[in-house]
Amino acid sequence: MRRLGAVLVGAAPVLAGCVYYNSIYNAEQVFDEAERDRRAGLDSVAAARYTDVVRKAAAGYRRDPDGEWAHEALFLLGRAQLRLGELIAARAALEQATALAGDAASRARALVYLGIVAYASGEVETAAQLVDEALEGPLDDGPLAEAHLLRGRLALGARDAETGWWHLDRAAEAEVSVRLEAGWERLRAAVAQRDVGRTEAALERLLADPAAGERADTVLVLVRAAARRWKPDVVAGLLERAGASSWNPAARGRLALERAHMLHEVGDTAGATRQALEVAAGVGETAAEARLVLARWRLAPARDLADAYAARAILLPAAADARVSALLRDLDALEAYTSLGLERPLGWFAAAELARDRLEAPYLARGFFLAYADGASADPWAAKALLAAIDVSESAADRAWLRDRLEAHRASPYVRAASGAQAAGFEALEEELDVRLREITGR
Repeated sequence: MRRLGAVLVGAAPVLAGCVYYNSIYNAEQVFDEAERDRRAGLDSVAAARYTDVVRKAAAGYRRDPDGEWAHEALFLLGRAQLRLGELIAARAALEQATALAGDAASRARALVYLGIVAYASGEVETAAQLVDEALEGPLDDGPLAEAHLLRGRLALGARDAETGWWHLDRAAEAEVSVRLEAGWERLRAAVAQRDVGRTEAALERLLADPAAGERADTVLVLVRAAARRWKPDVVAGLLERAGASSWNPAARGRLALERAHMLHEVGDTAGATRQALEVAAGVGETAAEARLVLARWRLAPARDLADAYAARAILLPAAADARVSALLRDLDALEAYTSLGLERPLGWFAAAELARDRLEAPYLARGFFLAYADGASADPWAAKALLAAIDVSESAADRAWLRDRLEAHRASPYVRAASGAQAAGFEALEEELDVRLREITGR
């Protein structure tokens, strides 16, 4: 028994060391999962994992601050805090990890992340010094890729595009997981520097990478920034081959639809419509979105119900989509209110408000407001209809003509309120109108 006791006492430090090592190893695995989540755009999931890493690494370090694995615990702690944006804590942990590093490789990789902390803190010169020193030492794939990524960002920030792109290429070669980050940096810098040629080259690389389609939002943000810096038709030209990219169909469709918006913005309605129709021919949410866009484009200049019905035909193939079905219900309601107006002119008023507020069809709204004002000129809300028609009229001559018509309603509380005068009875009229419209619309 005495001999067994001695063996157990001697084995206790070894067992404790194994538990400590396993704790750090498990935290490292969680960190790797968090990195994958971050790069996939799952920010909230990644943040939860990084927080778990901080808890585990900090507990491990406190358990044995002078132990063999203390450096690993601090290095892990600092990286997780960096990803969480806790820069002061990250710097402290990584500086201590650097001081405890037992070999050149451990020191070099800690310097890489200290450089990233400095860069995130706006200390550009310090970041450059740290990463340059780190690159002189032995680095394995992950830290090497991060070092080249940081060096690339620094060079691009200094408008040294050649050096910056070279380092970004080395980052992607060192570690495939940073390939997309390097691609976004290329595109971001090219847009910021107003370099159309490099923007096109950066876009082509991203479009050729299927994984980039999983982060289409990031690319779309940069593409929109480019469209703000240059004319939208320039960026639309760069996106001309987006439909043939290596991305998944939904991501390709989103980028193609963005191009359609740009073409529409510069007045190329035919080109915009062709592009949107190509997207609409697909399936899923992006195709439904394209049909909504096409319908809205049809409704915006619509001057009669035939155009509204044409929009309905565009939408029907995607009626299962909630957004599409909502717009179809509004079109059905427009038709119902229009028919009701033949017997109760207030139905035209309801149709006008629906066209203006929900269908975004100002010309249709103007027509219905005038139909109500003509069909119920003695109603106290005829003046309100004329005022609303003025608001949606583009032509100065048209607005002047409508203001002349308001002369017949000079005493109306609506006209008085619009001119800033006292308008007795205004609120009572509004309440009564609301009740009557609710009777008509059922809302």
